[in-house]
Amino acid sequence: MDPESELLSDAPVRLQRETAPPEPRRLRSARSGWWWVLVLALVVASATALVDAHSRDRESAAVGRCERNLQLATWYTQGSLGLLTNYLRPAPTTDGRVQQLHLADLMSERAGTALPRVQRAARTCRSLEVRPWHFSIVARQSAASAYSAALVTLVQLVAAQGHVTFQDDETLQRLADAVGVNAG
Repeated sequence: MDPESELLSDAPVRLQRETAPPEPRRLRSARSGWWWVLVLALVVASATALVDAHSRDRESAAVGRCERNLQLATWYTQGSLGLLTNYLRPAPTTDGRVQQLHLADLMSERAGTALPRVQRAARTCRSLEVRPWHFSIVARQSAASAYSAALVTLVQLVAAQGHVTFQDDETLQRLADAVGVNAG
């Protein structure tokens, strides 16, 4: 070997590192991949929120119709039965006492007339389907269903006091058929 070939020059020499950093293009593509995932997640979340908002609006409108139907049925029932109570004045008996009136007996025919409207409103409220995470709408629907059930029961009780047949009352007929009783 030649001794001169082993001499190093005065020029600086840079050695390549053993672990080279990743190329800039690869680093950029990995970061842009995460951005696409994030953008896609945001688009999906926004679309879900929009669909849920439309669903909430439809459910709220349906519960509003139920509440209006109940209000109309209540007004109709109160008006029909209330008119009767306003015109009735107990007649005095021969000994000067007030004659006992059985108001429910007198109201039964009008209650029988009001009953189908009340039952329709109750069916409308019971048939609504509200998503359980729409808490305020669920509460409104539950309150309307509870009130409608109580109103139907009350009007049915008043209607049952008289001599009105219940052949037009589908709910009572269905319950009577299930028990094996002829309600008509």
